[in-house]
Amino acid sequence: MIKKIEILGIQLDNYTVQEAMGKVETFLNGTAMSTIEDISMEMLVKAQEDEALRDSIESLDLAVISEQEILKAAGVHSPQRLRETEEQQFFAEFMKRAARDNRTVCLVADTGQQLSQLQSFFRENYGKLRILKSFALEECVGDVEGVVNDINGESPDIIFSVLPVPEQEYFLMEQRNKLNAGIWYGMGSGYASVHGVSKIKRMAKRLLHRGIMKRMVSKYDQEK
Repeated sequence: MIKKIEILGIQLDNYTVQEAMGKVETFLNGTAMSTIEDISMEMLVKAQEDEALRDSIESLDLAVISEQEILKAAGVHSPQRLRETEEQQFFAEFMKRAARDNRTVCLVADTGQQLSQLQSFFRENYGKLRILKSFALEECVGDVEGVVNDINGESPDIIFSVLPVPEQEYFLMEQRNKLNAGIWYGMGSGYASVHGVSKIKRMAKRLLHRGIMKRMVSKYDQEK
């Protein structure tokens, strides 16, 4: 199976869940912070006009494709990969491993409301994880350095981010070398819909980005 695929000129990882979890094992035993993000069609569409976003995606240690339409657009039709992606199996295995090992985490969201929802999501589904601190960036305007210092003071195993695209990637690019953590996991603001909330809204959004991306892929292929 091809381990790297290209879509709209962007290189993405194409590991099976088992292979990706092998990388996570290495990340958790490393000394520098490793970066993981769920890659959506929305991210790829926006990256066509945002070089910083494109660079952030390609610099990730593990880019996890979160929508099977991306695989199909890149010509990947492996039943295993399509099933793993549609069922969000990597996220499930990652969280199962983190909970089993009682990993410590910090949470980063855009607004207080989003942070409250994220905290509830973790309490209800992953109660064994130890949440050390949580941050809503709208409440820390002008004090991002303070957020970074607070996170570093805790030295969490994992930082979970649900910042929106591309603010999530901007934050990561600017602060990556300053953060003291094992893994950065960018879940993005769409994590709730991906994991079972607001399915109608999720489908409408996916259909929109599917249509946009299909046109972009066709245009990109014609211009190559």
